[in-house]
Amino acid sequence: MQDSGTAADVRPGFTHSALFYDSESAYGSALAAFVRDGLARDEAVAVAADARSTGLLRDALADDAAEVRFLAAEEWYVRPVKTIAGWAQLLRAAAAGGRPFMRLVGHTSPAHGTQTWVRFESALNRSLAGLPGHLLCPYDRRALPADTIRTALRTHPRLHDGGWRESAGYEPPERLLAAVPEPPYPVAGEPVIAVPVHDTVADLRAQVRARAAAEGWLPPERLENLLLALSEVATNGIRHGGERRELRVWLTEEAVVCEVTDDGAVPPDPLAGYLPPRSGRIGGMGLWLVQQLCDAMAIRSVDGLTHARFALRRSPA
Repeated sequence: MQDSGTAADVRPGFTHSALFYDSESAYGSALAAFVRDGLARDEAVAVAADARSTGLLRDALADDAAEVRFLAAEEWYVRPVKTIAGWAQLLRAAAAGGRPFMRLVGHTSPAHGTQTWVRFESALNRSLAGLPGHLLCPYDRRALPADTIRTALRTHPRLHDGGWRESAGYEPPERLLAAVPEPPYPVAGEPVIAVPVHDTVADLRAQVRARAAAEGWLPPERLENLLLALSEVATNGIRHGGERRELRVWLTEEAVVCEVTDDGAVPPDPLAGYLPPRSGRIGGMGLWLVQQLCDAMAIRSVDGLTHARFALRRSPA
């Protein structure tokens, strides 16, 4: 059922919507109305877009653009969970600053459509749930493949296409993430390390640190990130996995790639690594922290084994 074509669909908690447009004027007018309606309600507004889209919106907003925080898409959309953390920080900061609500406009741009970013669009419906904000994602029907438009229907609970309506094709993140697996970072050949994971991570850290330092795998700061990620993933396997646990490490030209495998009876949560730790809770960072530290992470189940693979590039992307 379609709502009236008002400037915004304001709801308590977090709303995630897709805006479909097929002309620059439609883009500018729809987003300007969305932004101005928020400003009129004393809501904070932030936009993450490329330079061209930012220019179009600035022109449409005229003097009102001064009230909007603009973020460069190429710096904002680097890694999905880092982007989720950024949105969460903006929403919490706005609430702490006394703003009743925040409106966000996000263009995932070149990477949009890959499995990694499809999963991101789906996961943030849970990751940001309960935070007071509305994230609106524009989709240009002239430039984007039909498959990307169809995917947007699956990842956005709300749509704006001449008016607000529910997305009949929306899928809960738990189901979509299970159906759209994260591609593991590619490796080839034999691992340089293949050892069992016992009941402590100290020996694993020591072995990886010694090899990495001696052979110059990573700069010192990135090596510490790798070791911290290894501790979190291995500890997760020890706590939740079975008795058959193994660490394997590969070196590629671009990255150091680690994989912890276990035969735990419980399959991994599709949202593992996407949910921020609860506010005020000690601990619980786990796989969320690994996602922040690493350049790639994928968790998958194959033939009764859970594989958690993560990678750090030798130099930052």
